[in-house]
Amino acid sequence: MDVAVIGAGVVGLALAAELARRGHEVVILEAAGAIGTGTSSRNSEVIHAGIYYPAGSLKARLCVTGREALYAWCATHGVPTRQVGKLIVATDEAEAAANPPRASGAGGVRAAGARRGHLSRGRGHRISRLSSP
Repeated sequence: MDVAVIGAGVVGLALAAELARRGHEVVILEAAGAIGTGTSSRNSEVIHAGIYYPAGSLKARLCVTGREALYAWCATHGVPTRQVGKLIVATDEAEAAANPPRASGAGGVRAAGARRGHLSRGRGHRISRLSSP
C-alpha cells in the first residue's frame, strides 16, 4: 500500500480515485458503516455563483472558477445539471442600494424585471429584482 485516504466522502473518494489512476495502491479508511454518510450526505446540491462574497476576494474568485469548472466537467462527462439560478429581491431602498450581488464580481448577475410591485410571496413590496446564475 502506498497511500491511506481517511474518509470515504466525496473528497476522499475523488482523491483516492485520482491516486489510483496515477498508479498508487490506495486504501480508504472510513469510520462510518457506509460511504458518503458524513458531510457529503448533507450537500445542498447547489452550485453557488459566489454572489455574496466581496469582489476580487479569494472566495469570490474560487467560487466563480469552481462553478465554471464544475459545469464544464459535468458537460464533458454527461452528468445532467439544471442551471435554474436565483432571484434576489430587494424589499426596501437600503437593500437595493447595497446591491451585494453586483458588487461581488460573480458575473452573470442581471436586472430581472426591476420594476416596483407587490411580492408574490411573503410580505412587502418589491423594489428591485436581480437574477443570478
